[in-house]
Amino acid sequence: KEGSTFDGWYAAADFSGEKVTVINASTTGTLYAKWIEYVPTIAEVLAMEEGVETKVSGVVNWARNNNVFIQDATGGFLLYGSGLAPEVGTKIVAKGKRGSYNGSPQLSGTVVEATEPATLYAPVSTDLATLCADSTALKYFGQRIQVLGVKIEKFDEYGNAYLTDGTNSVKCHYMTPDQTAFKV
Repeated sequence: KEGSTFDGWYAAADFSGEKVTVINASTTGTLYAKWIEYVPTIAEVLAMEEGVETKVSGVVNWARNNNVFIQDATGGFLLYGSGLAPEVGTKIVAKGKRGSYNGSPQLSGTVVEATEPATLYAPVSTDLATLCADSTALKYFGQRIQVLGVKIEKFDEYGNAYLTDGTNSVKCHYMTPDQTAFKV
């Protein structure tokens, strides 16, 4: 529906009750499509000018303190705001101002408007050479990725891991694995 975002199927015309999340050959009855105010995709928010008030929606794939990373089918994004506490695997709709911090795109002053259970997006698999050679700035920012064939080179004072494949090295911001379980 142009100008709207699909919010799920319901068995009740007033959208009460639980969302219908499984439709199969034995499903009977009438289902009602719920449409809500249009929420831009992460790719659309990334293309916005800084300072623009907007909404964004995605599944939380990492959260710590006032930082929450979300992902949708179009990319990943950082939400920054006080008191953010959604759990990993939660779909959220949030509003705030499009901004950046140290060159990383973010929504600042984030206020969460809605949450619901969701499924994490599968990680994108790549190798470190491809990751380092990619000239597309921030292509994987805020997304779950699986980097194949690497070793942990070191940890910095904040617990961020540095990965190497023997030729290439990269610092993984916000990747803070348990240093006793994952050795250098």
